[in-house]
Amino acid sequence: MNLTLRQLRAFAAVAETGSFTAAAQQLHLTQSALSVLVRELEREMGVQLLDRHTRRVQLSEAGREFLPSVHRLLGDLAGAVAGVTDLRDKKKGLLRLAAPQLMACTLMPRVIALYREAFPDVDVRLADTLPEHLLAGVTAGDVELAVGQDVAVDGAVERRTLFRDRHWLICPPGHAFAKRRKVRWHELGPYTFIAPTRDFRQRVLPELAPAERELMLRPGTQEVSYMTTALGMVASGLGLTVCPTYSAPLVRAHGLQMVRLESPDFHREVCIYSAARRTLSPAAASFVEILERHARTQPKAG
Repeated sequence: MNLTLRQLRAFAAVAETGSFTAAAQQLHLTQSALSVLVRELEREMGVQLLDRHTRRVQLSEAGREFLPSVHRLLGDLAGAVAGVTDLRDKKKGLLRLAAPQLMACTLMPRVIALYREAFPDVDVRLADTLPEHLLAGVTAGDVELAVGQDVAVDGAVERRTLFRDRHWLICPPGHAFAKRRKVRWHELGPYTFIAPTRDFRQRVLPELAPAERELMLRPGTQEVSYMTTALGMVASGLGLTVCPTYSAPLVRAHGLQMVRLESPDFHREVCIYSAARRTLSPAAASFVEILERHARTQPKAG
C-alpha cells in the first residue's frame, strides 16, 4: 500500500468541510485534482471512504473509522516538523557542556548567560570536572561540547583553539610581589608554592628550566585538586599560586592580586572539544559562535 500525505490531507479536508468545493479552496487545489487524490486513496485502501450520493458529502462507515487515525498521523507529523524546526532555530533543545572546575565558575557562566539571552528556551547543562577528565564526557557522548585548556586528543575528538592564555602569579594584596608589575619564576623560590591540580605538574612544569622546576617540586610545595582550594590557601597567607587570565573574577572574589609571570612567558591554548565526524547540533553550533565572540572581547595574553 502506497499512501501519500497529499491523499490523506485531501481526505481529511473533505471530511471536515463536507464539500469538495470548500476542501479544494482550503488546500488551494482544483476540485478535479482533489477528487483524483481522494479516489487514489480509496483505490489504494480498497474501500470507499466517502458517500457522494447526497448534496453534502458524508463519511462512509470505513471513513468514520479511518478519520481519527488520519488526524493523529497528520498531527504527529506537524508536531515532529515543528520540533525539528524549533531545534534548527534554537527555540528549544538540550545542550550539555563540560568544563574544568575553574573555567566552569569564571568564563562559562557569563557565556551561558549570554546564550540564554539569545535562546531562552534551550536548556543548557554544565558539568564541572577535573582537567584530566575533560574529554571523557565527549567520547562517551554525555556532553556535546567541552571547553578547557589544551590537552592531547585522538581521532575520536575534534579540537579547535578558542584563545591563548597566560599564567599569572597570585598573591595576597599585602605581599611584596603585589606592588610589582612582573615577577620571574625563579623569584618564587623562597616562598611556599601551592600547585593547582595534577595538570600543573604535567603541563606547566615541563616548560620551566630545570632549576625553576626543582623549586616548584621541593618538599614544601603543596598540590591541590581544585583552583578554589589554592586561592583559599593563598588568601589565608599559606603560600603563592599561579592561574590563567580567565580566573580573574575568582581571584578578585578572594581579594587577591594577579602579577605578570615572566622568564619564561608560559602560554596555554583554551580549546573547544567535540566528537569527531559528528555534526554539531544547531544549539551547540550557536553556542560556539557566542563563546568565540565573547572570547574576542577578553584581554589578550601578552
